[in-house]
Amino acid sequence: MNHRLDFWDPVFSPPRRRGLALQISVTLLLFGGAAFSFVQALQSQAGPDFLARLLLALVLFAPTPYLGYRSYALSRADYRLERDGLRLRWGFRSEDIPLPEIEWIRPASELATPLPLPWLRWPGSILGTRQVEGLGPIEFMASDLNTLLLVATPQRIFAISPAEPKAFLRTFQSLNELGSLAPLPAQSVYPTFVIGRLWDDRLARGLLVSSLALAGGLLAWVSLIIPSHPVISLGFLPAGGLEVPGPGARLLLLPVINGIDLFIDLVLGLYFYRRPNRKPLAYLLWSTAIFSALLFYLAVWFIVRA
Repeated sequence: MNHRLDFWDPVFSPPRRRGLALQISVTLLLFGGAAFSFVQALQSQAGPDFLARLLLALVLFAPTPYLGYRSYALSRADYRLERDGLRLRWGFRSEDIPLPEIEWIRPASELATPLPLPWLRWPGSILGTRQVEGLGPIEFMASDLNTLLLVATPQRIFAISPAEPKAFLRTFQSLNELGSLAPLPAQSVYPTFVIGRLWDDRLARGLLVSSLALAGGLLAWVSLIIPSHPVISLGFLPAGGLEVPGPGARLLLLPVINGIDLFIDLVLGLYFYRRPNRKPLAYLLWSTAIFSALLFYLAVWFIVRA
C-alpha cells in the first residue's frame, strides 16, 4: 500500500468537453439571436412589429444567464478525495463529507433497477434531486451518465461522475484503509445560502433594492410618457448628424438596456460577494448599477424635452 497517500490530495474532475461545447454554443446562439432581434427592433417603426422583435430579444436572452451559470459550474466542478473526507464542488454548490460518514461508493450501473434521473438535464448538466424508493433522496452533481457513481451517506446519496471512476474507487479504497485522523467538518453550501447572506447585509440589500426600484421606476415612467410623445429622436447617428425622429415606442429600449446592465452587475457582484476579500468589488458594481440608472433617467428627460 502506498502510505504517501497521507500527503496526497487527488482531485477528480467530471467530463467537461462535450457539456461545455454544447452549453456555450447554445448560449452564444441565443445571445446572437437576441442581439439581432434587438437591433431589428431599433430599426422598426412603432407598432406590433417593434414590440414583437423586442419581446423576441428578451425571450432569447432570458435563458442565457442560466446556461452561462451552468457552464461556469461545470468548468469549476471537481471531486476532491482526502484522507479525512470527500469534497464535492459544483458552481456555488459545495458539500464536505467526513470519511467516516461515507457508507459506500458504487457504480450506478450496479443498481437492480434504472436510476431515476433529474427532469431537466443534458450532457454536461445532470443536476437536481430525486426521491428513490429504498434509497431516499439522491442529489445529482454529474455531467455524464456513463461514469456515474453513487456516494452513500446517512442523510442522502450523491450521484457524481468522475472522468475516471475506476481510479476514483481505487483511491477511495486506499484512503479508507488508511483511516481518517481528523474527519472533515460536515458542511453543505447551496446557492441560496449566498443569497441569504447577501440579504442580511444591510449595505448590499440597500444597493440592490435601490437599483431594482430605479429600474422599475424607469420602465413605468417611460410607459407613461410614450403616449404623449409619439415621435422622438434618440440622439446622434454613428456616422454623424442627428438621428431622424422615430416612433416614441423606441424609448422602451432605454429601460431594457438598463435592465440588462443591472442584471450583469448583479451576477458579477454575486460572483465577487462570495469571497470576503472581494466584497468591495461587489459593492462597487451594485453602486455602478444605481449610477447607470440615474444616467438613463437623465437621457429620457433630455430626449422628451428635445
